[in-house]
Amino acid sequence: MATARVLPVAEPTILFVGAPSQVTPAAESARETRAAIDIAAVTAEALATADLVVVDIDLADAGSRERLRTALARMKRPPLLVFAVDRGAHFHLQQTQANALGASAVIRRPLNRDGIDEALAELGVHRLPEARRERRSGPRPELKSIAAAHHLIGASFTALSTGGRLDMEEAAAASRDLLAGVGQSGLHAWLDTVRAHHAGTFQHCLLVTGAVVAYVNHADVSPEARTELALSALLHDIGKAEIPNAILDKPSALTPAEFAIVQRHPRIGADYLRQHTGLSASIIEPVLHHHEFLDGSGYPDRLKGAEISPATRIMTVCDIYGALVEARAYKSANTPAEALYVLIGMAQKGKVDFAVVRRLAAALGVALPGGSIA
Repeated sequence: MATARVLPVAEPTILFVGAPSQVTPAAESARETRAAIDIAAVTAEALATADLVVVDIDLADAGSRERLRTALARMKRPPLLVFAVDRGAHFHLQQTQANALGASAVIRRPLNRDGIDEALAELGVHRLPEARRERRSGPRPELKSIAAAHHLIGASFTALSTGGRLDMEEAAAASRDLLAGVGQSGLHAWLDTVRAHHAGTFQHCLLVTGAVVAYVNHADVSPEARTELALSALLHDIGKAEIPNAILDKPSALTPAEFAIVQRHPRIGADYLRQHTGLSASIIEPVLHHHEFLDGSGYPDRLKGAEISPATRIMTVCDIYGALVEARAYKSANTPAEALYVLIGMAQKGKVDFAVVRRLAAALGVALPGGSIA
């Protein structure tokens, strides 16, 4: 891996340049919270804000190469450039294309944080130590649990996309941190922090996890069941790891073909967890069936009524709640009360368990019509 120059700054600014066809939740995990820009919007001014740029674009696309080349040509001192390239037959061609654009280094896809950190370390760039991040953020109780959850979700996406194994000790620790963190800070503060610092699939996974943890903390659930449900929630969307964000975050209705791709994610996630972890069926089952509805209209197995376990009923309601209270480019966030009224309507239509909706409302402290929410 060639290096053109080493960055002299202790904490360089890093920018990711990507393309919708290349961005997946696994790639999002790799870049963590670093700034990102679409190749279609790249300019010399945008590149000038960074000391180092990680380029994850389709190098076979002449238009993308030309946009980047034009922006770089307008700069007196371009930043260091690290390019993501494919493994296998296209590696050498893409490496040549990257070098022609001024690459200082290349990283093989699929991107993961360790690979990026290794490439950046060779260029003299190191991640900000975790302790210093925490000092910047302050001692708020929800931050540790959010950081642990975010890291585990990212690690699970990376593990699935690379076929690697997931650290189950880390997973169990993240579940314990979640149960403590949401309990100490309260769900609303926890969710507000998630919305302020995370977006897209990561935000959704964290919002759903927070709702599940608040539910089990409020309900009469055994400690073992609480830990299992928290872990199921953390991993419930692991199958989305390699589905393009262009589909996951599409602002308009999905085509039938796109929806068919999205519908694969529960089985992809469950199959990975069965093959690469020692997790019990009680943890994996909600991952597989969190999109099933009581009336049999869900997916992937069109389960109905009693075929859907209590744990999965909780996951389904919390998954829908998380989707409703998150803001996307194509919709604003619902309030907790608005989201619960949508869920009540779904319960009245026989799609979700009303008892679970009532218990979630109680955990949120939102009064439902008709009296007590306890």
